[in-house]
Amino acid sequence: MPGGRVDPVTQEVIRNALVAVAEQMAACIFRCSRSTVIREMLDYSTAVFDGHGGIIAQAARIPIHLNSMTNALQALLRHRFPLETWADGDIYLTNDPYMGGQHLPDLMTFTPVFVGRSPVAICGALGHHLDVGGRAPGSYGADATEIYQEGFRIPPVRLAHRGVLNELFFDLFAANIRVPQKTLPDLRAQIAALEVGKAEVRRLVGKYGAAVLRDAMADLADTSEARMRAAIAALPDGTYSAEDYVDDDGLGSLPLLVRVTCTAQGSDLTVDFTGSAPQTPGPINSPIAATESAVYYALIAVLDPTVPANYGCYRPIRIVAAPGSIVHPRPPAAVVGRSVVNHRVATVLLTALSRALPERVPADHYGNANMYILSSMDEHGEIDVLQEVPVGGWGGRPTSDGPDVYSASVHNLANIPLEMVELDVPLRFVRYTLRQDSGGPGRFRGGLGVERSFRVVRPSAIQTQFDRVRFVPLGRTGGKPGAPGCVIVERGGQVLTLPAKTLRFPLQPGDVVRILTQGGGGYGDPRQRDPALVARDLAEGKISERAAVEEYGYEAVRER
Repeated sequence: MPGGRVDPVTQEVIRNALVAVAEQMAACIFRCSRSTVIREMLDYSTAVFDGHGGIIAQAARIPIHLNSMTNALQALLRHRFPLETWADGDIYLTNDPYMGGQHLPDLMTFTPVFVGRSPVAICGALGHHLDVGGRAPGSYGADATEIYQEGFRIPPVRLAHRGVLNELFFDLFAANIRVPQKTLPDLRAQIAALEVGKAEVRRLVGKYGAAVLRDAMADLADTSEARMRAAIAALPDGTYSAEDYVDDDGLGSLPLLVRVTCTAQGSDLTVDFTGSAPQTPGPINSPIAATESAVYYALIAVLDPTVPANYGCYRPIRIVAAPGSIVHPRPPAAVVGRSVVNHRVATVLLTALSRALPERVPADHYGNANMYILSSMDEHGEIDVLQEVPVGGWGGRPTSDGPDVYSASVHNLANIPLEMVELDVPLRFVRYTLRQDSGGPGRFRGGLGVERSFRVVRPSAIQTQFDRVRFVPLGRTGGKPGAPGCVIVERGGQVLTLPAKTLRFPLQPGDVVRILTQGGGGYGDPRQRDPALVARDLAEGKISERAAVEEYGYEAVRER
């Protein structure tokens, strides 16, 4: 940038090189991990921070992780391990939601890259682990009312000192979790990724020198800040508000309001959640780090998706969230299901931004991490745990349909192939298909959700964390809502619809579990949809004949 410490060409080369470092770290975790949550669903993230702990480059993984890792690192530096106490070869670990983390399954690890007596950078890796203990398999207790019930809580600890791992920690951790044969290798994969990151940053130091690398990082943050300020300044000064509801907390508290007011003034933006519901007894409270991550995702997505994502983006943004609220709970509130509220924070903010920039914001997407966890015990007394997060449809857009079964927003998860699931746990899939008529009707149709159904082959239990069952994804400018999500159990001719947030519902061999995810809202009046597009959807089975006639007025069906 003009007036920067490093010339613009070198700055851009270094920016891409640092992103490549984060991507190589991500590739290491992918190759070394054991659980399907990390190896197949890709529920992990990697990043490079500057020598002061500000995120400067990240891999293309989970937005909610990456935007919040700085919070945990800064809390670690402020409250437990000041930077001057760090040494080359140290590794630090935490998962504490009240020390900058989000929920206990997310283990965050950090290591410094020293040049001389001070770090030039810090490498970080976060993985969502299959189980970290607590009252329920997968550490998702739908009836948890305090964090002590949710698993093994780790304040910032030194996992390694001067290159020597604390193996006693691994023994302690293994004794408190259900599937150490998968979780411990996943944690060691994170550690291996940190070593990959260190080696690559040192290679950049060898090429450019520590001083140039530090200056380039500072310039990158300044450049991103300038880009974000320009995007905010392009908004008309004013206040933009929206609100939406979470269905419930699983323990009877319903509905739960999430309200946001955005105030744009010059190049500054205030995002205020005053009026949102108080923290709730159930485990869906969103720690402030998670709330901030959802805010940063939504703002970058709408205002400037091309801005290099680093801590400079966040400088112009002020977030107001009252302690003791559902978006900033006080301890010991339960938080493992924080993604329920976290998704709603993102969607309600997108709605508020649509008041100012309607051409950039689609209708509501599926808007929930549709978690289900299947657990059972084998003949040797070992516990099998499967965790999946089937996604749904995205909202119709101002000029095109919403994508079907598309993972984005605050999470960016991959599909776990059916074959990998069947190799890992005892079940058999019977159906995996787009969910007909689930996309909200509109001039541009909402994307379809999915049906993912399986037969249980030995006594098991299922836990669920669904939302958008009562308060469905809404359409925009005349578009209609998408279909709600639900979980159904078919047993001996009976059809049982499970509560959206279920704790350990017992399953019998032969039961069929049907996971049905939400569709996206439609955009624009359905009666204005191009008849050729209606005919295409009908031919592809995305809509039924009933929907073609009743929602879209497609007379060709009646004439057949």
